[in-house]
Amino acid sequence: MVEPGSDDFVEENGHGEGKRGCCSWWNFEGVAPAQGFCRLGVARGAVVMSNIFLATSLIYLAAEEAGCLTENDSYDDDCENKVHGFKPSSLISNIAVFSGLLSAFFMPVVGAIVDYTPRRKFLGVTAAVVLTLIQAAQIYTVSSTWYPMAILQAVAAFVYQAEVLSTYAYLPDTSRIVGEATMTGYTAKFTQVQFSAQMLFLIVVIGISIAMGFDDVETAHVGQSVLVLWSTIWFAIGWKCMPSMPARRELPEGHAMITEGFRQNWRTAKSINSHYSRGLRWFLLAVAFEESAAAAYTTLSVVYLDEVVGMSGTEIGIFFLITLLFTLPGSSLGAKITHKTNPKTSLRIVQVALIFIGVIGALILDAVQSKPLAYVWGMCFGVALGWFYPTENLFFSMCLPKGQEAELAGFFVYCTQIIGWLPPLIFTVIVEVGWNQKWGVVSVSGFLIVSIILLSCAAPWDEIVAEANKNANFDATSGIEGEEKKEQNNAGYPVGLETNAEA
Repeated sequence: MVEPGSDDFVEENGHGEGKRGCCSWWNFEGVAPAQGFCRLGVARGAVVMSNIFLATSLIYLAAEEAGCLTENDSYDDDCENKVHGFKPSSLISNIAVFSGLLSAFFMPVVGAIVDYTPRRKFLGVTAAVVLTLIQAAQIYTVSSTWYPMAILQAVAAFVYQAEVLSTYAYLPDTSRIVGEATMTGYTAKFTQVQFSAQMLFLIVVIGISIAMGFDDVETAHVGQSVLVLWSTIWFAIGWKCMPSMPARRELPEGHAMITEGFRQNWRTAKSINSHYSRGLRWFLLAVAFEESAAAAYTTLSVVYLDEVVGMSGTEIGIFFLITLLFTLPGSSLGAKITHKTNPKTSLRIVQVALIFIGVIGALILDAVQSKPLAYVWGMCFGVALGWFYPTENLFFSMCLPKGQEAELAGFFVYCTQIIGWLPPLIFTVIVEVGWNQKWGVVSVSGFLIVSIILLSCAAPWDEIVAEANKNANFDATSGIEGEEKKEQNNAGYPVGLETNAEA
């Protein structure tokens, strides 16, 4: 097994030997980890989109058992009945809470396995197999099985994060093979391919559902069936491309694997607080809140559209298809505003926009319950999210010390997950005490407000960039200077990506 980044590793995994022709962009110049990452993105994109149809099916079946359906099989907003101790409205948010807590507490353990053992590929393949088996079992989501399937869905969400972690751990080594400029182009392709896969999956499932006149439960069956075939093919192709990798680091003597991931996260947090206190520290604190809000809007909108607006699973699928489409003009708009201002200002502006879209949209739809207006809501969310994510990524890349992008990427992703369970928990509490669901959606805006305040505590943009350049020789993940880090690498101790919570 060869060392990541070495000449033998580059030769073994290819660079510059790819096929030329109409599909050369898909071959990534013969770089095997890049090929694998891209193909695995096709599988992951479908997994994410399938959750839309399964969630609406679970809500319907829970409401059916609780006796909360009207004569026309729609959800009765005034129903106070509970099933398994909770209202049907709380089901999806409870799944998000449970899976979020699992990720927050156990992803560092999984990350340590990736970093300190040579089992990265084995972990990824195992997660893919388990995830596919769960999706296959969920094809049989019916009245008598919906509750265990809901539990499986929470487990599947955690397994999905383990799959993502294993996959993203290959990115730093890929970057070292091809260089920063080429990797930037690869990253754009990865996003485009996964985006296209999500759209194609939605179109296939929505098309079959409309053509056959399926209800929510039947549409979920179709979605899971298509997903199993889809993910089996693309997971197999993707992981076949991925090389086996050695351990990135040596486990310190006397340290336990189960706690080392937490230790490394703590060391990284202390180093950032000490050496990047004017920019990166405030940004990562803000990320924890803004990412939990963005994820909550996606999760909770399914519940809100289903139960308050009365949209079917197919109609909610169309809502998300529209959202995906409108991320394109949103990305262009965000780029223009960022160019005229700076990433810090642009990121705060788009969060203000998300607050207005979330709050005003929830209040209006509660009042009029109009499906056409719901699609307009999806357009607005698409524009804002298309602006939000690229701006957030740009801020992160520019406030980092040069040469440490790989080392800090994993810690960044962990920050995006650490309180992801909190907004769904607040939604559950609001629903369970009998308040209107709109207040649950509105509550998400509070996390964006906190994020804006934290970003405002950061230094002016020029000073943030200057701080990153000034401390470029200090390794935030290990607390050592650049020359010492180089000596450790030359001695055979890799200081690579801190992949404690890629997700």
